[in-house]
Amino acid sequence: MGRGESSQEITGTVFMTATESSSNTTRSGLSSRTKKGLESIALWFNWVAVGALLAMFAIMVLDILTSKLLNRPITATVDVASFLALVVASFSVSRTILARRHIEVEFIVTKLPRGARKIFNTLSSSLSLAFFLLIVWRALVYAYSLQRTGESSLTQRIPMAPFAYGIAIACIPAVLVYAYQIYRDTKDVR
Repeated sequence: MGRGESSQEITGTVFMTATESSSNTTRSGLSSRTKKGLESIALWFNWVAVGALLAMFAIMVLDILTSKLLNRPITATVDVASFLALVVASFSVSRTILARRHIEVEFIVTKLPRGARKIFNTLSSSLSLAFFLLIVWRALVYAYSLQRTGESSLTQRIPMAPFAYGIAIACIPAVLVYAYQIYRDTKDVR
């Protein structure tokens, strides 16, 4: 954690500190239900990423085996592996944020006074929220453009638009997570 607080593990995700869990029990259940809802959505999206990673691993192993043993490589390996890597990266974002495994500069923030930490955390979460809103918006615009033009991969003609829409959909939980963190940051200091 790095903030000098003890943590509570919830299905492998470090999300709520012990001090927050005691303060949340005195408030309405909205914060707790919101957190659990975000965790379940992030977990579901993470399982999509895990499935894509396993599929990518399987297709690469099959390609290697068929090219070495049967002298017949799978022709779509590069296209499929690229699209699956895109699914892995985009669908694991919200889980990564909740698990606090993303890049964060906290050694300076912990030295700040409580009020300054609250302002910094709120500002940081607000900028992250704006960033992911921008990603969702631009991914939707790009996906629509790909759909209109019928853009597809070079070798196997796999349509690209569904994957661009997938990026936008996969970033929506990240938007919700940062919106929740802004709400939480205005109430408590992390």
